[in-house]
Amino acid sequence: MDNGNLISVRKSSTEFISKGKVLHLYGPPKSGKSTLSATIAFELAKHDLAVSIISTERPIEIRMQSMIEAKGGYTQELLETISTSDIFTFDDLIHTLIHDLPYIELEMDMIIIDSLTSAYRQHADPISLTLLRKALSTLQSLAINRNIAVMYTNQVASTMKSNSDFRPVASASTRSYSDITTRLTRKSNESTEITFEDLNGEELEVLEPFTITALGIEEFDQLFQVLE
Repeated sequence: MDNGNLISVRKSSTEFISKGKVLHLYGPPKSGKSTLSATIAFELAKHDLAVSIISTERPIEIRMQSMIEAKGGYTQELLETISTSDIFTFDDLIHTLIHDLPYIELEMDMIIIDSLTSAYRQHADPISLTLLRKALSTLQSLAINRNIAVMYTNQVASTMKSNSDFRPVASASTRSYSDITTRLTRKSNESTEITFEDLNGEELEVLEPFTITALGIEEFDQLFQVLE
């Protein structure tokens, strides 16, 4: 595996989490975005990588703590190695991403923002879109210039008639400023599916469905390989 490639798809070797690149993960509410974010952070922390998570809705520590209490493969000691913070307003999030984050002298291998657009949805106007694009550009520059992996989760703009036809918030912008775009879809049997998409939203690769439980994503090791 390439040194910059932290997590890849096990069967196809497709890049998933890579240093110097931005991952855009979107899906409807309750599709597993926070659980996948928490799982990624835990798995990288197992390999002594420094991960920082910014939550903008429900603090992700709550989900991570429940995964620990389910007595799977994650521990309180592992959680304590992961940096977590909460920012609940759009203005504070934008200020942090544009004015603070690029100048914080922390050794980071990956930063996760869960969710980048939840607060933006309450301020969806031209000025806010300009600020969102500036934040996206800053994250992209941060990934490249500091050689870290960046991931942000994203809401969907609206619910369409088909489960496979959800549009991400600020679709053109969030796609344009990311290197990898993936969509989470809940299936009728309560399983979840990850789809890799191109810049236009066309399907590139669909992974085998997985289940989300109190433990997190039990099939993570079957779907992905970490630093191997």
